[in-house]
Amino acid sequence: MAPSSWPMFHQNAQHTGLSPFLGPTLPFLKWTFHTGGAVDSPPAVGNGRIYVGSEDGNLYALNPQGVLLWKFQTSSPIRTSPTIGSDGTIYLAGYLGYENSQGILYAINPGGKLKWSVTISPLAGYGSYPTISSPTIGPDGTIYVSAMGVFVVAICPDGTLKWELAAGALVHDSPAVAPDGTVYVGIDDPDPAGLCFQCLEALYPNGTVKWGALGYDPGYSSPAIGSDGTIYISGGAFNSDGTIKWLYGSFLSPSIGPDGTIYGSGDGGLYANSPDGTLQWRFPIDRNSVSCTRGACVYVFAQQSSTAVGSNGIVYFGSAVSRSESCGCPGILIGTGSVYAVNPNGTLAWKFQTGSVVRSCGPNPCEPIFAISDPAIGSDGTIYVGSSDGNLYAIG
Repeated sequence: MAPSSWPMFHQNAQHTGLSPFLGPTLPFLKWTFHTGGAVDSPPAVGNGRIYVGSEDGNLYALNPQGVLLWKFQTSSPIRTSPTIGSDGTIYLAGYLGYENSQGILYAINPGGKLKWSVTISPLAGYGSYPTISSPTIGPDGTIYVSAMGVFVVAICPDGTLKWELAAGALVHDSPAVAPDGTVYVGIDDPDPAGLCFQCLEALYPNGTVKWGALGYDPGYSSPAIGSDGTIYISGGAFNSDGTIKWLYGSFLSPSIGPDGTIYGSGDGGLYANSPDGTLQWRFPIDRNSVSCTRGACVYVFAQQSSTAVGSNGIVYFGSAVSRSESCGCPGILIGTGSVYAVNPNGTLAWKFQTGSVVRSCGPNPCEPIFAISDPAIGSDGTIYVGSSDGNLYAIG
């Protein structure tokens, strides 16, 4: 089976976000596909199909023209990216309800039928959240997820459990896997009695701890692994032995360009850092803000996706802005979304406006917040991006 063009979260197991293909130079809307819920998570693209999950609980399989081939109903809203295995199997993470705090990993064949599913329960003695990250597939076919907010799980391709490791703290993002099989995961807000106190953790393929970068707080960020073995996460860079290279970047869940530049969304913009950590440029976009006049306040909430990088170094990301007022209950929330393409020198290549929503909001003006998913790049250069308006957009 031909290699997938965007098989998983951040394109590959190293989570570089770097595509072997070019993205569009001048954008136009090829098609939209509407689901029954928000599309918050990135799609996966491969084998002539686009797979995307929705908060309506369905995984959708589409052809390149945006026509539905099949849908697979799960037990929960889908907020993770599907992952395509080398044999075409689609792996998808979900959960079985907040009440029992159990996660579930589905393996679905290319025809949309369930191959197997494995239920992941909290480890004894650990608190948990009913969440599982987007799956990552290692070089031997092992599927890795962070699960229930507190541990890392490895599952064999046949659905049997390989190992579970309590991280001693919160792990919410997808693990990254190096070509030698080392698994990297960010750990946030830990219990000091855990395996490491605020750290990036490296695991051997058998699930034992290789090292932890102590005293470092990666926040909610997934690692990315460079071609020289450097691990980038939440503004920091680490050598493959766990020693710190630098800690002064401004990005979350970074991507790595073809020349080694590290790209990531930060406070009010897209940041580009050189491999030595120096800031090359910042591309500014909206920031969070509050403005009040005579007791009436307008709240602006800005959301940025992670980045996808084309083979020519152009960087793509989504941005969404939500505006709400607190002068009445219920108030009105207006959400708008855009997809940006930024040249390697930090100048705007193009901007594409996606859909918008207008809905009522309750006494908390922060909810709901409009969002745009991470982009995925297809082999024909199409950009696929989801939106809180319930659509998947194909931009050529």
